[in-house]
Amino acid sequence: MNRPRLLVLSHVLPFPGNAGQEQRVRETLVSARHRFRVTFATAAPASDHPGLRAELAPFCDEVLLLESRYHASPVHRGWHRFRAGAYAAATGLKTSNYVIGKLEFSPDRIDELVSGREFDVALFEYWHAASAAARLSRRGIPCVLDMHDILWQGRAQRLREDSAVPKPIQQWWVHRYRRREERAWSAFDALIAINGDEREYVRPFLRAGVPVFYAPMGTDLQKWSYRWAPAQPPRLAYYGGLGTAHNRRSAIQCYRDIMPLIWSTHPTTQLWLVGSKPSAELQALAADERVVVTGFIKEPQGTLATMTAVLCPWQGTYGFRSRLVEVMALGVPVVASPDAVAGMGLSEGNGLFLADDASGFALAASRLISEPDLASEQSRRARQQTEALFSLDNTYDRLMRELEGWLGQRRT
Repeated sequence: MNRPRLLVLSHVLPFPGNAGQEQRVRETLVSARHRFRVTFATAAPASDHPGLRAELAPFCDEVLLLESRYHASPVHRGWHRFRAGAYAAATGLKTSNYVIGKLEFSPDRIDELVSGREFDVALFEYWHAASAAARLSRRGIPCVLDMHDILWQGRAQRLREDSAVPKPIQQWWVHRYRRREERAWSAFDALIAINGDEREYVRPFLRAGVPVFYAPMGTDLQKWSYRWAPAQPPRLAYYGGLGTAHNRRSAIQCYRDIMPLIWSTHPTTQLWLVGSKPSAELQALAADERVVVTGFIKEPQGTLATMTAVLCPWQGTYGFRSRLVEVMALGVPVVASPDAVAGMGLSEGNGLFLADDASGFALAASRLISEPDLASEQSRRARQQTEALFSLDNTYDRLMRELEGWLGQRRT
């Protein structure tokens, strides 16, 4: 039987796979190939095309490479960096909106790319190239958007952390970005939400009958196998890319607000900050002999498995905390804020404790330290919950089954 032909347009590559967005593209492609003939299209410097084509070959049936306009030469890069900055300042959008939507995946370029080829459906990673989606729809190719996140919410959070931008300008930028993103959704024939709450948020902005599929971040449960083995003295961790302002703030909150309460009753407990690109401020915390700052670890499973629990005092109800799913798959219990798990479908008491403030975090973590039987039970439940919700079969494979069924319904 002939497989439907799927065109994936993405500025994000499926490798090296350290970042969450790379992992999502990677697993999407792997699952798609079970049911679709997959063509992957991206833009890159011409000099990179031979190597990139070879690296992409295992993930798709066909590779289409556009020559990057942004990286054409140092002169082009400088000119487009200037134009992208001016565009962002004038519109409230990000420089990536200019680079992806105006340069690399402009409507004319995508029109030329698909000319003479037939596709049953096109999948766009992020909304930046919505104008190109409208062009493909006019050719009769239904277009699907993987939202990844509702991006304006993350932009608002990052701007709040940037004291250099006056608040009135922040508010104006966020307002403009939000309006453009919400309007862009209507250019697509179907959407994919990564978060259950975001799925409900987007529905009112769509035409009647436009489906919103739900595909949370799936986890390779063989790679993240159950291996919980808590060390002594007890270890608690914050886990995530420490190069971002949001993660830095959360890690510091663990050290300054939560750990002193835990140390008052469990003085030998260690705090481990596990993640790449720790700032100088975070590295300086290692002067406290109770704190370990690991930096980048290629395979962090072995380190994380030694933790009694992982702490996540995240603020902001957007996106998806895939790092929590990874540690729960290992069997490590999690103590998190309600914001951190909003829309993820996780249930409290199954490897997860929710806390609203530092005292709540300290109480839950201290119980796990003091009560080994409780911690062991929660470890098993953490693994069970990730198997039920976030296996590859229940996320990306299910998405592809639903997408194939939707295409079949459209044909009839």
